Amino acid sequence: MPDEELVRSARDAVEQLRAAMQQVARGDVSAIKALYSHTDDATSFFGWGGYEKGWAEVSRRWDWAARQFKGGGPVTYENLTTIVTPDLVLTTDIETLSVRLDGMPAGTRWSNRVTHVFRREAGGWRLLHRHANRLEDRYLPSTRLGATPG
Repeated sequence: MPDEELVRSARDAVEQLRAAMQQVARGDVSAIKALYSHTDDATSFFGWGGYEKGWAEVSRRWDWAARQFKGGGPVTYENLTTIVTPDLVLTTDIETLSVRLDGMPAGTRWSNRVTHVFRREAGGWRLLHRHANRLEDRYLPSTRLGATPG
């Protein structure tokens, strides 16, 4: 079982992440970029397709995301799982955003399934990976995927 200090520090890192995402909803990615690991193995799987590996790519993608958000909040979380080890913290959440996006005259709201992985670096927790995709109802795979010629 993790010790109390480890759990407290992990909880603080998750709270920093959630506060940073409030800023992201307003188009400010400075806090999330400061929390992210600046290493070659940092990754992101954003809900809008593609993926990034390495801090340079992840950083550019956050800058791109900042331009998509034109104001909003709050961002809320329903935590499903939190696992704390001495070296890693993993969370799974339902993340709900209320924002105005670039090219939209009014605000919108949607929920994502999100996974965050933190790693201990230099005595603190850094966000190593974010995976987010839109929460949808269950569907049969065959209704979305076409056959590929073989």
